[in-house]
Amino acid sequence: MAKKREDNAFWRALASVERFVIILTAIGTTLIVSGACILRWFNINFNGFEEILIIVAFWLYMIGCAYGTYEKSQITADIVEVMMKECFAKELIRLVRYTLTFVLGAIMMYWALHLLLWTIEMDTRTPVYRVPTAVGQSSMLLGLVLLTFYNAVYLYDNIKEFVSRHVAKTEACLADAEGGAKP
Repeated sequence: MAKKREDNAFWRALASVERFVIILTAIGTTLIVSGACILRWFNINFNGFEEILIIVAFWLYMIGCAYGTYEKSQITADIVEVMMKECFAKELIRLVRYTLTFVLGAIMMYWALHLLLWTIEMDTRTPVYRVPTAVGQSSMLLGLVLLTFYNAVYLYDNIKEFVSRHVAKTEACLADAEGGAKP
């Protein structure tokens, strides 16, 4: 299923756009910090560079989170999954984990939407350059939308795999039980 999805043009394009934004914002973050350091060395004040840096860093972080979810390369504490042998309980724990990840992502996405709407309504801006704070906060909403989308897809895959594996086993057990019960 995953191979079929990765061949999809939408899926590939989305990952490519995310990689491009990550590269662009990583370069931007590096240039801003380096530029500020160099200017300080020459006693030149780059007043308010933190305002621009925080916006670029927000985009880097949130799109990076979404891309990490896409790759399934997020840092996890899966000690239970590592220590348990493959069994029904381990698969059930994995299903619960995917469900909780999706639900929590959806809740945070909802909060990010309301924060962004409030920020737009209040027309908040940065102190020095007067950049709307919605520019940086919109990265939270987009990152969480993508993150939740990926988690929904992976949850669907996990449910489908779980059901197909255990329904087939249950049907086989029932067939064996019926076969054994007949005279």
